[in-house]
Amino acid sequence: MKGLLFGGCSFTWGQGLYFYSDLPDLYYPKPYEYHADKVTDAHLRFKDTLRFPRLVANHFNTFESFKTINGGSEDETFTFFENIFTDKEKKRMMPHISLERYDYHDFDYIIIQLSQLFRNRFYFELGGHKCHTNVSPRADYGDYKLLLKWMEDNDKTYDDWQKELSEAQYRRLVKELKFYEEKGIKTKILSWEDDLITYIKNDTFLNERFITLDYKGRTYDNIQKLQHNHKEMIIEYDYEFFGDNPPKDHHPSKLCHRVIADNIIKSIEKDI
Repeated sequence: MKGLLFGGCSFTWGQGLYFYSDLPDLYYPKPYEYHADKVTDAHLRFKDTLRFPRLVANHFNTFESFKTINGGSEDETFTFFENIFTDKEKKRMMPHISLERYDYHDFDYIIIQLSQLFRNRFYFELGGHKCHTNVSPRADYGDYKLLLKWMEDNDKTYDDWQKELSEAQYRRLVKELKFYEEKGIKTKILSWEDDLITYIKNDTFLNERFITLDYKGRTYDNIQKLQHNHKEMIIEYDYEFFGDNPPKDHHPSKLCHRVIADNIIKSIEKDI
């Protein structure tokens, strides 16, 4: 098998997996914090061995590619893809995302882990000016005030805004996946939360590429539901490994990465 290209956020990047190592200088931040300057190269190399992209690649005896930086959204995922496929003669658009360069024929699969919907930009016009925001308008500062003003001027509710953002992300997802399939790369998607699940299941093209998560006889539509029903899928509740004092980290545990990898592998093997 050729390479596997992954898109996603901190869940795919493997945040917190370095806590499973015996390495020195492990820094334990407050919940929902990440300090890049506290994570060493050794920590990074170790967490890569446990994250699901590596586990899937190892199974198929191939290589995986994922962006360098932690976190992200579909905005960043598709920028990452565009960046690594940029003609070698052209300047890299966002070198901090990745310095790697590939051709489309280097990969057999793209596997995208959808992140939180609100992390993606929502574009709108206000007073003749083009604006955007990428966080919930319930906040009361910065661009959020502009979005609230747009909602007021256009008689939009919060639910209206969320629906428009969801539909925009759904349409883009279909467009991007079809683009890469036309380049000869098969595509798969899985999700952290349930924002786009209804759209995915109601769309034949997306539903055929959607990976659910089977674990202990039950099927879950997303990682969030898997973690809700099995707390050991979260690092801070992995008492079996860490004992009574696990790190305060809400990211997928070592076991969770294994379960995600197994379900991706099963989905790909159905194609072979």
